[in-house]
Amino acid sequence: MTDLVRFSFALSPRMHAFLELRDALLCLDEARRRNHAYAWLHAAVDVRASLLGEQGRKPAIPEIIGLLVAMQTHLGRLAEETSPYRDSIRSACDTLDQHIQTLRAGVPDATKFVGNDALVCIYLNAQKKQDWLGHKPALPQGLATMWQQRGPERAAMLDEALSGLEAIVNSLDSMLHDYVGWQSRTARGGSDQITPERGINHGLIVIGLDNDSVAQGIVPNITGNRLAIRLRFQSWQPGCPAADVQHDQPYRMMLVPVA
Repeated sequence: MTDLVRFSFALSPRMHAFLELRDALLCLDEARRRNHAYAWLHAAVDVRASLLGEQGRKPAIPEIIGLLVAMQTHLGRLAEETSPYRDSIRSACDTLDQHIQTLRAGVPDATKFVGNDALVCIYLNAQKKQDWLGHKPALPQGLATMWQQRGPERAAMLDEALSGLEAIVNSLDSMLHDYVGWQSRTARGGSDQITPERGINHGLIVIGLDNDSVAQGIVPNITGNRLAIRLRFQSWQPGCPAADVQHDQPYRMMLVPVA
């Protein structure tokens, strides 16, 4: 099974906060590259929620620091057990330590930007309230013209303020997805039951599907908790409700013992 599409699901609150910020940063970067005003605004509000701890979220920076410390601890144990890779593992631990020290200083420029930028704040308020005379009706009327002149500048300012955080998030995401090996499995009749090993605090489960399956609209749906995970593959077709897959579906899976 090559060219896997990876689907990450959090098994701990700390990992959930990390994935929310990771995905918000990915959407923000995509919107900036495409110079799409509405997509950028929506992603910027999503990033703001993670940085400031709004809309039912915890502030993401302390959670990411916690994950970095947990990863450092696991790698330290691995270095003691695996002598051939001890030097490279210790080098990775040093990199994690640099990330931790960087994040402990916070991301003040990015936090200040998303907390103060008028366009971001107005768009956030427009989503919160039903106000016929409020800001929401004015956004589609003026946004295109405003964005044409100042949008790239606004996006570049936030991109620069987030560059250090984005590099750390990408580095940690890569480590999490390369930390353990894949297990090859088959979901009989489209479903499978995953039972994580007891005594290990798993924080992340990653499901890998081949490109062809995902291109056909097949995606994993997960329910349960850290003790028992039920996996059900669904088919998402245009204009149709989600339908359970009935055939045997091969996939790959990894459980990451970092939480």
